[in-house]
Amino acid sequence: MADELRHTILAVDDEDGILKAMRRLLSQLDVTLITANSGAEALQKLQQQPVSLIISDQCMPGMTGIEFLQQSRKISPATIRVLLTGYADLEATIAAINSGAVRYYLTKPWDDTFLLSRIKESLNLYQMIARNRQLNEKIIKQNSELTALNKTLDRRVDEQAGKIKDQHQELVNSFMETIKAFSTIIELRQKDVGSHSQRVASVVKAMLQGADLTPKQYQDIVIAAFLHDVGKISYPDILLRKTVDDYSTTDMETVRQHPILGESCVLSITGFEEVGQIIRHHHENFDGTGYPDNLVEKRIPFGARVIRIANEFDNRTFARGYPDAARVRDVVADLFRESGVKFDPELVRRFMDIDFDTDYCNRELAGVVQLQPIDLETDMIVAEDIHTKNGLFILPKGAKLSQGMIGRLRKIHQHDPLVNGVRVFKQKKGVHDDRPKAGSLAR
Repeated sequence: MADELRHTILAVDDEDGILKAMRRLLSQLDVTLITANSGAEALQKLQQQPVSLIISDQCMPGMTGIEFLQQSRKISPATIRVLLTGYADLEATIAAINSGAVRYYLTKPWDDTFLLSRIKESLNLYQMIARNRQLNEKIIKQNSELTALNKTLDRRVDEQAGKIKDQHQELVNSFMETIKAFSTIIELRQKDVGSHSQRVASVVKAMLQGADLTPKQYQDIVIAAFLHDVGKISYPDILLRKTVDDYSTTDMETVRQHPILGESCVLSITGFEEVGQIIRHHHENFDGTGYPDNLVEKRIPFGARVIRIANEFDNRTFARGYPDAARVRDVVADLFRESGVKFDPELVRRFMDIDFDTDYCNRELAGVVQLQPIDLETDMIVAEDIHTKNGLFILPKGAKLSQGMIGRLRKIHQHDPLVNGVRVFKQKKGVHDDRPKAGSLAR
């Protein structure tokens, strides 16, 4: 949790013993805990002070946990809501999750370690959403100031326009960097995936080149590409340690819920309604056999159909570590054969026109070099996780360096030196023209 924000947690249960146990558990965190014995009492306390996280029991007299959490959403929509429930209440609980009233649920009795982990993740998520909201408000304020300036200071328009444009672009860039940081939440728990979300977003951007989209539509799809797996923060630790082949029926049900949870994660952000829809449907298949809603063909949002291809390509390509050209060739051919079944045939043809660079064949085309931050260049690929001398994790292996990332690395290095500099993949001389092209690999 960030130092600048002290979180407040509201625990609601009609049993004092449960509240005492919750207080003991939360004493390990630097948080403020307030308690209530009923939904009505909790609503009163929620009106009196801001709350980052609500943990409520389901079975309470007078007002159930779900009813209370639905009403609490009207008072404090940004608050993360967690429901403690029994197995008999799961159907109602899932319905509440789908409606947005509940973000997570845990069955009683809970495991202290797992509950504490979920609480920490929830508070981190709350803080990330709060930062995004503040940034959005700042952009709106800047736009409002620009409008006022245009109306009242015509003589200074030419002089100020360039400066304000730069400030606005800086805010937009900062906003997108925040989105990228948000996308790494799940990747910090699944370090073996590297910069999966960044790679998916890169392929999505390439597929959108020349598409007839408004700037807002383009931005929504790109943001959804970065955040498509954010619902996986709900995965229990035991599931993260399994391979897909070892998943049980219960595990698969959890997996099938992550697009729905991902949608709920972003719906509290103003203007992210379309982003949420794209995230929800990025595992739908073109023939209707996907999840969670079994949508068919063009009923699947365009952005979700694009991300479906990019996500599957990256998952298969990196299934056995960093790929070589042969692996890329095989995966592209597989996706082509499955067009019309899992994937939109028109978008598969667009995908096959992409000229894939060394992101997807680092081992064959790139050597590893160790550089100081001052020597880094844009589009270099990080070859191993970056940590500072004091152990702060900065970037995962596989991240593609942008100018903004390089600037931050240099600033961090001045105060907390990066251990052994930065190891990156650097393309070898004489191989540029031999990069695999999807169009030639699969035909």
